[in-house]
Amino acid sequence: MPKLYRRSTAFVCTVAFCAASIFAADIPKPLKSRFIVGDPVWRELLIRDDLKTKYEKCWQTAVTTLLENNFDVATMDKDSGYIRTTENTNVVVLNGDWVYKVQISIKYVYDPADPSTTPPTAANVQKLRVQVAGEVAETSKGTLKHYFRGYDQVVLQNLFQDLQAKLGPR
Repeated sequence: MPKLYRRSTAFVCTVAFCAASIFAADIPKPLKSRFIVGDPVWRELLIRDDLKTKYEKCWQTAVTTLLENNFDVATMDKDSGYIRTTENTNVVVLNGDWVYKVQISIKYVYDPADPSTTPPTAANVQKLRVQVAGEVAETSKGTLKHYFRGYDQVVLQNLFQDLQAKLGPR
């Protein structure tokens, strides 16, 4: 029984991989080298030591960097360290009935404040998490023909390098 189960599992995985490859072939050509189908990934950037106690500066740097990269802020909660942009449809403009949208999420991770000190010390910023989610869709006469979810590796890499230069270790 275990041998049959392994073969069945291997067959199902092979079919799923082939199906994903076939469907990924439907992605418009301008996105083939930059769009990765699947769950969007988070990349982590360690904050350099001289900025760990300067949360306000780190926060403002992230917001400014998003705006400099032509993304508008949709939601931000400074207390939790979370920023999300609106969906940007101008990263790559596609022809025909295709639409490509990219949205960025940023989350600061920090040590909790030390409640044993009086007054409690401010939390230290440890790292910044960055995610660039993307969606590609084709519609025809109001009907969805193709839909892919994933992430834009070019936007992720460029944004990460920009933030690394401003906040990361030197």
